[in-house]
Amino acid sequence: MNLAVGVVLIDLLLLGPVVSRTIEEHIELFFLAIGLLAMTLAGAWRWEVASRAAEVPLGITLTVIVADVIFGRMREQMDRALGWIQARTARPIVCSGAILVIALLSAMLTAIVAALMLAELVELMRLGPRTRVRVTVAGCFAIGLGSALTPLGGPLSTLAASGLGMGFGGLFAMLAPYVLPGMFACAIVAGRFATGDDGASAAAAAPPVVLIRESAVRALVRGLEVYVFIVGLVLIGEAFAPLAARYVPMLGQSALYWANTVSATMDNATLVALEVHAMDRARARAAILALLVAGGMLIPGNIPNIVAAGALRIGAGDWARIGIPMGLVLLGIYFAILRLAG
Repeated sequence: MNLAVGVVLIDLLLLGPVVSRTIEEHIELFFLAIGLLAMTLAGAWRWEVASRAAEVPLGITLTVIVADVIFGRMREQMDRALGWIQARTARPIVCSGAILVIALLSAMLTAIVAALMLAELVELMRLGPRTRVRVTVAGCFAIGLGSALTPLGGPLSTLAASGLGMGFGGLFAMLAPYVLPGMFACAIVAGRFATGDDGASAAAAAPPVVLIRESAVRALVRGLEVYVFIVGLVLIGEAFAPLAARYVPMLGQSALYWANTVSATMDNATLVALEVHAMDRARARAAILALLVAGGMLIPGNIPNIVAAGALRIGAGDWARIGIPMGLVLLGIYFAILRLAG
C-alpha cells in the first residue's frame, strides 16, 4: 500500500465516526469494511493473518457475553447491597470505594460491563445533575485505566497485547505501576465530586431513570459487535504495519505521547492498532498511557465513555467541561513521571 492510499484510509478511519452519525452507530461494520479494503489494497492477505484476526477477539468476546449475562442476573442483588451500604456509610466513601472496585473489575469483566455498573451506581446514588456528570467522567477515567491491565479489559488492551506479543500478564507488568495509582486518584476525585449537592435532594425525590436491563440476547449482540470491531482493527493493524514501521519511529517518544491526545476524538483502540507493532516497551508504555488518558477527555474517545454517557444521557459539552481539564492534568503528571523514569 502506498503512502497516499494509506493516508486516505486513515482519514476515513479517524473522521468517519466523527462526521457521520450512521457510521458512529455502526462503527464495528465500518471498521471491518476498512480493514478488508486495506488488506486487499496492501496485498497482505495470508492464512496466518486471517487466522489471527479470527482468534484474537475470542477471549474478550466470550468475556463480554458471560459478564453481561451475569451482571444482568445479579443486578437487583447488587442494587440492594449498595443501598444497604449507602445507609451506613458516607456518600463520598461509598462512591470512591465502588468506583475503585468497578475499575479493578474492568480488567476481567471488560470496560463495557464496568461502564454499565458505573451507570447503575451513579443512578442509584441519586446525585444532582452536575455532580452525576463529574462522578461519571472521573469513574470512566478510572475504568479506562483499569481495563488496560489485561487483554480481556477492552479492544485497546486486546490489540496492545497482541501487537506487542505479550502473554496474559504482560500488560499488567508493563502498566500497573502507572495505572494503579491513576485509578486510585480518579476514584478519590470521584468521591470528592460526590460531596456536591447541586439539586441532589430534588434528584432523590425524582423517580430513577430506567437503565437498559441486560438480557442474554442483548449480551450475544454486544459480544458479536465487539468481535467484529476487533477483527476489523486487527486487519487494519496488519495492513498498515509496514507504513507504521516506517513512519511511527520518526516521532520521538515525547512527540508520540502528545500526538496521541488525538484519541480524545476517536476510539483509542484505532491508534493502538496502527502504532504498537514491534514497538519497544518504553515507547509502547508512553503511547498507551497517552491513549488511555486522552481517551477519557471526550465521549468518543473510549468505550466506557460511550456506554455510560448513553445510559445516563450525558451530553458531549457537559462531558468535555470536566473531561478536558481532568485529562490535561493527568497527561501532564504522567508525562513528567515518564520523563523522570527515563
